[in-house]
Amino acid sequence: MAKPNEKVVERKGKRAGIAAFFVETYHELRRVRWPGRKEVVNLTTAALLVCFVMGLLVWAFDLGVAKLLSLIGLI
Repeated sequence: MAKPNEKVVERKGKRAGIAAFFVETYHELRRVRWPGRKEVVNLTTAALLVCFVMGLLVWAFDLGVAKLLSLIGLI
């Protein structure tokens, strides 16, 4: 949705086909706010850290379940 001070461009005719898709894609990509290098590094670090912690939690849960099953004699 356009912000109050943005110009909204309305098309009179409908374009069709693959060319229209690429033209519209180009116009949309011009409006994207691309993150800076520092923001990309911070978000990538956060994502990798979350993946690592979740991996540790799944590994610990797996060990716990395996130990429990071995104690009751199922494996």
